[in-house]
Amino acid sequence: MSHDLQATGHPTPGWARIWLLAFAVATPLGWSSVAFVYFGMLAVGRPLTFEQATLAGLQDWYSWALLTPIVFSLGRRVRLERDQWVGALMVHLVCGTIVALVDLAMVTAINQYFGPTVSFIGSFSEVYPRIVLRYFHFAFIIYWVIVAAAHATEYYKSTRDGELESLALQAELTQAQLAALRMQLQPHFLFNTLHTIASLVREGRGEAATATIARLGDLFRQTLGNVERNEVPLREELSFIEAYLEIEQSRFCDRLAVRIEVGPDTLEAWIPTMALQPLVENAIRHGIARDPSAGRVEVSARRRDQSLRVEVRNDGPSYTGGGVSADGVGLSNTRARLRRLYGSGYLLELLPDERGTLVVLEVPWRSEREVLR
Repeated sequence: MSHDLQATGHPTPGWARIWLLAFAVATPLGWSSVAFVYFGMLAVGRPLTFEQATLAGLQDWYSWALLTPIVFSLGRRVRLERDQWVGALMVHLVCGTIVALVDLAMVTAINQYFGPTVSFIGSFSEVYPRIVLRYFHFAFIIYWVIVAAAHATEYYKSTRDGELESLALQAELTQAQLAALRMQLQPHFLFNTLHTIASLVREGRGEAATATIARLGDLFRQTLGNVERNEVPLREELSFIEAYLEIEQSRFCDRLAVRIEVGPDTLEAWIPTMALQPLVENAIRHGIARDPSAGRVEVSARRRDQSLRVEVRNDGPSYTGGGVSADGVGLSNTRARLRRLYGSGYLLELLPDERGTLVVLEVPWRSEREVLR
């Protein structure tokens, strides 16, 4: 791993990057100074050559560009925080003074080497104190501007790291809650299926009970294969539903008629794992099982704008309530999982139908191709 990566894995500014940024900032500022010096001196009747104006305007900014990584690094390490601001302030006062003096020494030496203007005529020992008295406060201010930039960078980085950590913790919590809900649903499904098998045994239908146990084994293998997946393509969920309905048909014999009608384009749409099983189970337990004359369950799916709409109908007693407040473990669990996965971006309604009850489920449209891209 690069030395510019901290333990969090986020890149931090290295010296090369800081130098590049510093020179990128110094260049427009320096050439603006060149123009200001050149035309300013021309306006007051003391014209300079372009070379003199360039030297006067560029060298100070570029000397600060060379010093910026040192000051920036110091600003990141010695921060004016609430519990240690006094000590940090003293460090920066001392270091700021030293850096400002070094910068002005560089400026003096460069100007004297390349041909001094009036301000830099004389020996270094004569010129340097004069330059310090005239420009020290400017240099000191620039030092603090760089320190402030370092503080702002660290504050942004710590805020971003905190947000990423918070999002990661929230994602872990959501996954744990979804896993708990999924584990709650599986025993509920098992209990109801075992109840069906027990009913078949009491009725003396041993072969049907044996076939149901075998089908239950297939269902468990399918369920365990999806233990880590919160969403699956609709075709996999329908495969699970068809297997589950075969078990229920063993219980109701020829009475239970099932119709599944889905558009080919919906088969690759993603849907929460075991989202349909509680809806179908509800249709059978609270519809078909309560009315001897009832026996039809219909499952349909289609795309509706940017959502997948699934409808489960039964021709049992009509539901007269509102919403899904009267549901049991299955629908309550499904609603909780939908909320965890999609926030408010889903629909789950239990409504009266022409004869029977209609359950409507809508989730955001996401195709398998888009998810795996």
